[in-house]
Amino acid sequence: MRSSFLRTFISGVSVGAADIVPGISGGTVAFIIGIYEELLQAIGSINFHTLFRWKFEWQFLATFIFGVACSFITLAKGFQYCLNHEAYRPLLYSGFMGLVVGSVIFCARLLPAMTAKTFLCLVLGAFSAYMLSGTELVPTQDGTPNDLFVIVCGALAISAMLLPGISGSYILNILGMYGPILGALVAFVDGIKAGVFDFAAFRIVACMVLGISLGALVFARVVRYLLANYHVATIATLVGFMVGALKCVWPFWTLAQDPVTGALKPLEPIAPDITSLLFLQSCLFFTLGIALVFFVEYLANKKCNHDAQGGSVKN
Repeated sequence: MRSSFLRTFISGVSVGAADIVPGISGGTVAFIIGIYEELLQAIGSINFHTLFRWKFEWQFLATFIFGVACSFITLAKGFQYCLNHEAYRPLLYSGFMGLVVGSVIFCARLLPAMTAKTFLCLVLGAFSAYMLSGTELVPTQDGTPNDLFVIVCGALAISAMLLPGISGSYILNILGMYGPILGALVAFVDGIKAGVFDFAAFRIVACMVLGISLGALVFARVVRYLLANYHVATIATLVGFMVGALKCVWPFWTLAQDPVTGALKPLEPIAPDITSLLFLQSCLFFTLGIALVFFVEYLANKKCNHDAQGGSVKN
């Protein structure tokens, strides 16, 4: 069944809202809405022969992407404000951490009984992510992220987004590009509103869009192949990757303000004061993050069971 323009647009808005939050998978939201298989099919149908033909798949993808873009533009400024606010940042990252922990639990439940191979994949994924997330990953040129690096980040983010349970924004956070991308998007949109073309911000956004496009066309097929042929090993590696990179969403850091951009930069992780109001508020946001993932999972399972029952009736 082909989706209408309005349904496809609303689906794009919903998936975009999920994808801007590290810890919520846009793929899971697409599955709940009932557009996940249609999205994969539309992406998978694009090749050299269909690239310049305006078929339904292109209409669907254009409408879907428009919805995602509207969601990003609407929400990015609020998230950037919280990231650069000393009081709100720990609360935001507490929620992010709860979302990631909930996602780890969700994905771990997809694994069968633990075997030596599964455990090895999990450990390798965790070790790799831990080492990566402890490194200054973002190469720069003239004070802005390197174009090629941004393209690679976009490709990796969209590949994660297409997996139910894995957050593309979390991948960007691990790679150190979550804040810069949000900042570039906000700066570019604000510049357009003011009648100014911010080329530096445009370059970052354009490279990210190019990476997302290439990732959707190339890496999405690789991910589908790995899931089809090495499902358990792939999921175990992804679970380990999320666990190993948890320090990327640790809420409590010493912060410094960038003298050029004014953005807050985390310096060193610190232990929280467990008697403070901030710690209690952070615990609340952490709990809400976990609860949100389980609520989304509940909706996904409910839809899956409903579809299965519908299929049995039809058969």
